[in-house]
Amino acid sequence: MSTKSRKQLLEYTISAIQKRWGHQAIHTAVEEAPLVLSTGFPALDRALGTGGLPRGRLSELIGCGTAGQGTLAIQAIAQAQRVGQQVAYVDVEHTIDLDALARAGVRLETPVVLRPLSLSHALEMTGDLVAAGVVGTIILDHLHDLALLTQSEAAQGLDRALREWTPQLGRSLCTMIILTETASPGLYPSGLALPYFASVRLECERQNWLRHGGGSPDSSPGSGCSRTNWALRGKRCC
Repeated sequence: MSTKSRKQLLEYTISAIQKRWGHQAIHTAVEEAPLVLSTGFPALDRALGTGGLPRGRLSELIGCGTAGQGTLAIQAIAQAQRVGQQVAYVDVEHTIDLDALARAGVRLETPVVLRPLSLSHALEMTGDLVAAGVVGTIILDHLHDLALLTQSEAAQGLDRALREWTPQLGRSLCTMIILTETASPGLYPSGLALPYFASVRLECERQNWLRHGGGSPDSSPGSGCSRTNWALRGKRCC
């Protein structure tokens, strides 16, 4: 076999493996720059080391209800639209803030919004989206009953879903972002499967409030989160 034929055969084999197992399953020694989705925050993109959240993998955003992980997810949607991706938003609790999406520059006519009846329904619907391979970015908003997720049936359902999604995300280069809401900073149960599957885990923590006219953050109509800190937790993209 000639050198040219060997090279063509190798290229065909690499292409076949990538088609079956995902682009990141095999590559040449001279690797291209990592495929990423910008978070919309340049400082955070630099801190991640690759310029954003990895495509073809799963990322987890952790924090309390007002810690900023929702804002980060919305900015990721806007960035995905800017590069021409189709976006799907799995609204588990039916709490999507369309005004916040519009303020972030999201074109509301294009995202697909799914409103499941339960968490198990959300996992099934998300699995259908991932398997189809036609969505560039999926937001799963959000996992909040972490005690329930550590129980046998719910934990098995989540673990099974994550195992199915991981190779499918790699093949389609879809970016999946899961929002995990905790009761208080640093409170994350052990035994949950999600940390083992996420390539990037970011913990968001509210630092202080911006208030107009005095009063408590909850009572003042002009109150809001003025600063959020992000911390890499456990894993990062490579």
